[in-house]
Amino acid sequence: MPDIIIKTPNLDDIFEKWKQDTNRKNKKGLEKQFGTKGAVFSLDVISAAETVKDTMKEAAIYFAIKKTIEPVKEGEKEETVKADRVSRIIFYNFKKDVIKDNWDGEELVPFYNTLKTKSCPKCNGRGYHETKCKTCDGKGKISTKITVFEDEEKNKIKKDFEYPCNNCFAIGNFKETCKECNGSKNLYTYNIKAVPFKRVVSGQPVLHSSAKTKYEKEIEKDLHQLIDQVEGIKFNDFKELSNKAEASLGYWNKNIKKTINMAGTDYKTYEKDKDTKIETKIFLFPMIQMFCETKKGKSFEIYSIGSDKKFIVYSNF
Repeated sequence: MPDIIIKTPNLDDIFEKWKQDTNRKNKKGLEKQFGTKGAVFSLDVISAAETVKDTMKEAAIYFAIKKTIEPVKEGEKEETVKADRVSRIIFYNFKKDVIKDNWDGEELVPFYNTLKTKSCPKCNGRGYHETKCKTCDGKGKISTKITVFEDEEKNKIKKDFEYPCNNCFAIGNFKETCKECNGSKNLYTYNIKAVPFKRVVSGQPVLHSSAKTKYEKEIEKDLHQLIDQVEGIKFNDFKELSNKAEASLGYWNKNIKKTINMAGTDYKTYEKDKDTKIETKIFLFPMIQMFCETKKGKSFEIYSIGSDKKFIVYSNF
């Protein structure tokens, strides 16, 4: 892109535009501050030479973004926990969509209405595992032989004898707590899902000015609506703007350099934001700041933004 030098408006043109605009909006104020008692008031009595005490050349950076807010689906999953862990989880329940700017938590959270019971697959919902008693081989009793001598001949015979197994309490098996569910028989599942953000699509203006006026938001809004009525220089990226800003404006100061750096940082942040898309090129506008005083001694300021061909005016008069 070749170097383009933009010309700032003539100070008299800025002052005249301010007079005409103010006369339409606040004629009584002009008469009070500039009029002479007993004389018919005329705009001709208000001159830039007498009113403007000092001027500063500043600059403004403008671009527009489109912000789309909607739930982020990536990362949704089902979790399974033991019964004693459920109370440690913070669940969420949403009855309506959430405004993202008002939300300061995680975007993926546990949903209360997804909490469900699941039979433990390791113990089949019994809460324990059974193992056979090795002492009685799972029979619950022990069989043995006792020696008996019969009659006077003392015939030796063996008789069966059974008694309850003292190792398993005659049950025949042991119950061991299931390690998967800790004996609760069940596990519990829940879903981690996206917070239902209210879907919003909005165009937003972004303005940085070195003059730091109290009209930043008003100028920002006007540029968003009246961008064709204000002339500036368009740049594709901040590297190009930074290299050519001084040559384009024809003047320079520390505040302008600082403003361009801040705007560049802002621009990079929007580039990385998944909800944001930059809609326009980057505009560099000349700004003129006039420090004024009325005949009655009231101080006020006039600001112009744009070139000598197309500019708009603001004032705190």
